[in-house]
Amino acid sequence: MQGNLIKGFCIVVALLVFVTIYLKYQPSASVQLSQHNSSQYVSEEVAQKLQSTQLTKKIIIALRAEGYHPDSTIEYLIDSSDNQIITISLHNLEKIDNRTESKIQKIVNNIAKKNNFNLFIVDVQLTDRN
Repeated sequence: MQGNLIKGFCIVVALLVFVTIYLKYQPSASVQLSQHNSSQYVSEEVAQKLQSTQLTKKIIIALRAEGYHPDSTIEYLIDSSDNQIITISLHNLEKIDNRTESKIQKIVNNIAKKNNFNLFIVDVQLTDRN
């Protein structure tokens, strides 16, 4: 009985680890929709536009062309068309200074404009992965 319980627990833990690793290394955009009903439609519309324009892919390619090393996942928080936050995780950097943040903000703004998006608030984070 106890052996079956331990086996079941190990299977659940292994499954969670597998799913976590799978999701971490999948190139994708995760979109978190706000809880407000009034802005949910706008958020869903922006999420569809993100997919149809391949904005995430374009941003990652542009960042790599400028010598940055972003993760293959970019996170979006869409509250409204005027309040859009994008989180980009970079690795292979010692620190993020104002100049780096400004350059990345400009890259994202240029791509957003070309794809008819309102501007994003860019949050740049370092990952410990080299």
